[in-house]
Amino acid sequence: MKAIRRIAVGGVVAVAISALATLPVSAQTSPATGPTTDLPKIVKVKVGDNYFKPKKLTIVVGDRVNFVWIGTAIHDVKVKKGPQKFESDKQASGKFKQVVLEPGKYKIVCTLHPGMEMKMTAKEPPPVTTSTAPLPAP
Repeated sequence: MKAIRRIAVGGVVAVAISALATLPVSAQTSPATGPTTDLPKIVKVKVGDNYFKPKKLTIVVGDRVNFVWIGTAIHDVKVKKGPQKFESDKQASGKFKQVVLEPGKYKIVCTLHPGMEMKMTAKEPPPVTTSTAPLPAP
């Protein structure tokens, strides 16, 4: 009788593990952390002499944008239009890091150099989906 019970329990565990293994990684959960999600990304924008590179950028809310000075002239980074305002110091070298928390369209400029601008779109992150495969009845 004990052998039959072990086989039955072992079979249920094997089916549960097999069902979990077939789920996409984004749908799996961890008891400690809950549903897994894509981590925010770090996106680099070069601040050159009179340009931003890339000139157009699409990110996801929660991503961090690292503005990195690569030229020799003094520049700043300022949101001229957009749902979340931010502005760096005026500097000739270094970095400015900003986590974008508001979705929408942004126009980012250097206030010292007319025409030095870029466009950024921040999209809502995709919804986190979780699903659990039904376990077979014992």
